[in-house]
Amino acid sequence: MSPLERLLQEEIPVRPAPAPGRAPWTPEQQAAHRAGLLDALHNWHWQDDPSLSTTRRHLRLIRTEAA
Repeated sequence: MSPLERLLQEEIPVRPAPAPGRAPWTPEQQAAHRAGLLDALHNWHWQDDPSLSTTRRHLRLIRTEAA
């Protein structure tokens, strides 16, 4: 059996059913949740981001000409 045939036989993942008894979020709740997430992400950066770091790295990229 080819890899494509194996892939085509796999089931398509679906989202799990919502928890019973839980009402969907209102637009106001969604907006408040989004505002909280955006506030948490504002000015966040990865502490090891080499563009923001002042420490020297042991590895570096050396560009070479393609043959």
